[in-house]
Amino acid sequence: MTTEQTMHIDPRRLFNLGANLVAAGFIKQDANEAKKLFKDLKKGGALKGGQLKSEKSGDIIPIKLELDREEYRGQFNFPNFDVAVRSLLQKFETEVRKDKELKTLRTLTNQENGEVLFNIPSGVQIDGDINVLMMAVKPEIDCIIVRLVFMEPEPFLVETPPAK
Repeated sequence: MTTEQTMHIDPRRLFNLGANLVAAGFIKQDANEAKKLFKDLKKGGALKGGQLKSEKSGDIIPIKLELDREEYRGQFNFPNFDVAVRSLLQKFETEVRKDKELKTLRTLTNQENGEVLFNIPSGVQIDGDINVLMMAVKPEIDCIIVRLVFMEPEPFLVETPPAK
């Protein structure tokens, strides 16, 4: 793909691509392989996760997986990460069950870099620390990056009214 070309992929396809990559990497494979992938992601950078073939041009587009844990709170280890990923995928499954064609898929797009953030936050509380995990997909010139992003939890917190 040249620098002149741009990728136009339906957000629903990006969502499916990202969700399937995360599920394949952490749920559908051997636990030791999932732990190895976690350790590699924890080091930083984007890891090769597969490839996509362009229907129009036939070009092969690499898919990479990346982790942003800057806003993560608490001990960052595989068991805690696994809980967060499983919770996120469960939330995705619920969204798909409610809207099989993903007609009401909520996204936020960064106009500067084209990154699509799927507005399906998943919050987990572990040892008193609340973390919110979301997924984003960012098209680059030479690849597509699926990003797992831990967000600052405060904007997602809802105050529960006292019981009467």
